[in-house]
Amino acid sequence: MSDHDFTPLLRYYPEIIGSMRPHFTSHEFILKLAQRHQPEYIDALAAYRGVTRDGTNTPFMVVHNLISKHLHDFADLVEHVGEESSKDIFGNSNTCAGWTKR
Repeated sequence: MSDHDFTPLLRYYPEIIGSMRPHFTSHEFILKLAQRHQPEYIDALAAYRGVTRDGTNTPFMVVHNLISKHLHDFADLVEHVGEESSKDIFGNSNTCAGWTKR
């Protein structure tokens, strides 16, 4: 697995968090981050393009998991409030982290 430097994306977290509703999911955060900062998002995906799970390439799953985990680095801005049902960027039902803004 790659050790991609997420610093270029992390610098946008405060901006994206500020634009989110008071309560949001990781899926919503990822979508807005990807929409607003496509080059940096694509760089992260490209770094994990060879990662597989059960024989299937899974760069989106890996990158999205890491993006969500990095929200914990911004505890002064958000609080993790548990897991909830949501749809991922592909429209698949899934669970993800729920967050509230501080």
